[in-house]
Amino acid sequence: MKCIGIVAEYNPFHIGHAHQLQQLRKDHPDALIVVAMSGSFVQRGEPAIFNKFIRARWALLNGAHAVIELPTIYATANAERFAAGAIRLLAAMGATAISFGSETTDLPTLTRMAQLSTSPSVQSHCQALLKEGLFYGAALRQAMAIQAPEIEPLLQQPNALLGVEYIRAIQKYHLNIDVYPLQRDGEHHSEILTNTWPSGSALRHYLYANTPQGIIHDIASYIPSSIHTDYATLIKEGDLLDPKRYEDFILYESRCRTQSELQRLCDFNEGLENRWLQASQAATWADARELLKTKRYSYARLNRMASYTLLNITQELQTNAHHQGPTYARLLGFTHEARPWLQAKNFTIPLIQKWAPFVKQAQGLTAQLARLDQKATDIQQLCLFAPQKRRGRTDYTFTPWYI
Repeated sequence: MKCIGIVAEYNPFHIGHAHQLQQLRKDHPDALIVVAMSGSFVQRGEPAIFNKFIRARWALLNGAHAVIELPTIYATANAERFAAGAIRLLAAMGATAISFGSETTDLPTLTRMAQLSTSPSVQSHCQALLKEGLFYGAALRQAMAIQAPEIEPLLQQPNALLGVEYIRAIQKYHLNIDVYPLQRDGEHHSEILTNTWPSGSALRHYLYANTPQGIIHDIASYIPSSIHTDYATLIKEGDLLDPKRYEDFILYESRCRTQSELQRLCDFNEGLENRWLQASQAATWADARELLKTKRYSYARLNRMASYTLLNITQELQTNAHHQGPTYARLLGFTHEARPWLQAKNFTIPLIQKWAPFVKQAQGLTAQLARLDQKATDIQQLCLFAPQKRRGRTDYTFTPWYI
């Protein structure tokens, strides 16, 4: 069975995502499309704007055949570990190919970039730049540009760079997976809604900046008609993330930590824990970030570190998870077309449909990662606008969608 995997966050789902799914179904009508989707937290280092269950439903309504959850430990990691975790998860689910949106569909160039990024000369340049105070992503891009100036424009394109990370993971773990890049248009991080494909950043910015009245009318052209009603209900009921509430939780947790506790968390090194404790006394997380920002610690990295503080993601836990790879996959939903895939059970790790018995029996690293997924969901729920929506343990009450 041909199985094409997609790595996604759908934060939130929009017409660009629907277009990708529909294009894949058109180009590969006999293939099964499985999405590995970030759950309650995303790679930006914050909770998703909508819960993982409704985002999975939206993907199924717009072309996906099955959606599985990318465990939180990988969903909140840096680009390399995010990509590696997702690709290994899809491979364990029987994926024979992956597809991703990119500013270029030139696969030979993307493959060359992946190979170049691990070459000894590039890594040597990268280490030298790290000593100058650059953070890893910037150092690697600069080192690659020195080695191959002709690819420098692509090094500024976030989707192409993430695609390179997917290809690196395929190469590193010797996976027999084909790659289908799709042309991706629009501004990935733009906070302004335009007449082209919207960015997730622009939709989130608009939803946070405006009152519920009229929002759906204003953004209707940017989201598939099949999910207009869901959007309207969630917004009306306040069932979406309140980012200010989340940022207050960051400051609260940071102020409760000790220096030794912070030292054990992922990415906390070079004495940053001392500056972090001082910065956490600021009035807002935005102010604290300004105090912490350096060439080595970008806003994106600091946001991820904030999520590690709240979720208690230690360096040891992330390292162990990265070395071992995913040990389970949670099914969030499927369509009738995915039933043969489910029945064939061509998986190398368990596919979880019933959460409660799985958590009860889980041991070792699997138990730790499952508890982390639950914690992420509970924190996200606590950060919703509407108080009546902030209930806990929703992981236990959810049954996978069947559409």
